[in-house]
Amino acid sequence: MFIIDTVTLFAFFGTFLGLIFAAIFWHKNKTVSNKVFAILLLATSIRIAKNIFVHLRELNPEMFPNYEVWRTMVYTGISHQLAIGPLFLIYFQSKLNPRFKWNNKILWHFLPYGLFIIAGFFVRWWFWENGGLWACYISILVYYLLAFREFQQNLSFVDFGTKSWLQGLLIAVGILMVLYSPVLFHYVGYAGGGLLYTVAILFTGYLMIVNKGKISFFRTKYETSSLKREHLKEIKTRLEVSFRDERPFLDAELTLQKLADLLEIKVHHLSRAINQEFQMSFADYINSFRLKEATQRLKNPKYDHLKIAALAYECGFNSVPTFNTLFKKVHKTTPTSYRKEYRMSLSEKD
Repeated sequence: MFIIDTVTLFAFFGTFLGLIFAAIFWHKNKTVSNKVFAILLLATSIRIAKNIFVHLRELNPEMFPNYEVWRTMVYTGISHQLAIGPLFLIYFQSKLNPRFKWNNKILWHFLPYGLFIIAGFFVRWWFWENGGLWACYISILVYYLLAFREFQQNLSFVDFGTKSWLQGLLIAVGILMVLYSPVLFHYVGYAGGGLLYTVAILFTGYLMIVNKGKISFFRTKYETSSLKREHLKEIKTRLEVSFRDERPFLDAELTLQKLADLLEIKVHHLSRAINQEFQMSFADYINSFRLKEATQRLKNPKYDHLKIAALAYECGFNSVPTFNTLFKKVHKTTPTSYRKEYRMSLSEKD
């Protein structure tokens, strides 16, 4: 007789829901970030499904009578942990950097995953019990911390909806990592792990509902907009005049809504104009002006008394690491070095 308890049934529901979400993200607005998140959900669901099947076999010893097939399924499921970390980091990079593009170098992150998938056919449980599980967990932890750093460094580049979405994911995954760690897993158990994943998936669904319409995943690009080309050109002109005369980008608290209020236009009209006319996100557009202003001030001796941090804040940046990262990305050097090198070039000319 087949036996299943309530906890396992609920865990099954969460895993199935994770696969549904993966399908939604894969087919909705076919961006790199959505596809990466879909694969992340798929890999995580496979990993959790492994726990559920282990628990079911404990309840039903007659399940999977072929031990070799059973062992391969279990170890393959464990190996998916080595894909979860890289996918989590890559998802954050793709959401935080509008210019992100998939390239073959990214595949190096998945080399351990590929090797462990192959090894799953040969290794025995003693390997996982004596360091293998810890190695998988540490891999996820390292990539989680890298994703968190990526989020902190690029916080000012994203809109409120995307910020809330990514913050929610960091919280959900952080809680899962604490409770699912090798130290605490003894208390959580196989079915408990699946249950926790179900809670995390439901929380993800909640975030999707709360942020609906605020981030690009939930809508087709400009699907609700009826702007004509002439109107876009008009908004572009008003933007250029405002940024030239009023310089609102110097306000570190400037948001899309505040700028729309300043120009007396609708938020989604302004967002579309920036994206379509300048081929940039709002954050990139604002920061391009801030960076240009900071570069000019670094060249001007009048501002030599200012430290780099003070100069960045005066130009509208609310984070020095963000300013340094963006500056180095554009100029291939640090602000301090740029200032010194510019002064030296002027001295040589004299």
